[in-house]
Amino acid sequence: MKMRLSAALALTAAALVAASTVASPALATSTAYVKQASYGWPDQCQWFGNQGQVNHAWSSYYCETVIPTNWTSPGLYHLWVQS
Repeated sequence: MKMRLSAALALTAAALVAASTVASPALATSTAYVKQASYGWPDQCQWFGNQGQVNHAWSSYYCETVIPTNWTSPGLYHLWVQS
């Protein structure tokens, strides 16, 4: 499982690097997502992302699952926002 997760993260990182090199600099800066915070539970990440959008702090957001939550402990979820 750990190996599969690292391979998936490596592929995602490679895709992001490739996409950012293809985009024009002006487009990349206007549409770039910035990591706002990290949370232990997915509902926390979703709630804060939604509140920021409702309050017009950012136009859109998504929560990236870095380490999934399990029954006994929190995981790691990054909140990425776009101004």
